Amino acid sequence: MKVTDFIGAKATYDERGQTIWGVSKDGKYQKIANVRGWRAIQNLFKALASSIDENKAASFHDDLGKWIVDAINEKLQREANQTIRNRV
Repeated sequence: MKVTDFIGAKATYDERGQTIWGVSKDGKYQKIANVRGWRAIQNLFKALASSIDENKAASFHDDLGKWIVDAINEKLQREANQTIRNRV
């Protein structure tokens, strides 16, 4: 089995669960990963008085999840294009 078989046709990010899902061609979902690191991310958005800007931290957390999904989807697309070129 290849990694792409496990992931499926594309990856997607669920902001509510901070979960990265693989989606097969027939629409079935496979959990790939949870986006972790909330403690470290919160500390990136600490104000001078030690309060945390929760909105900015949450937005960054979601941006990270989306960035990872974009990278997975780019790799899936590159591999699909390579397969097509190899057939020609």
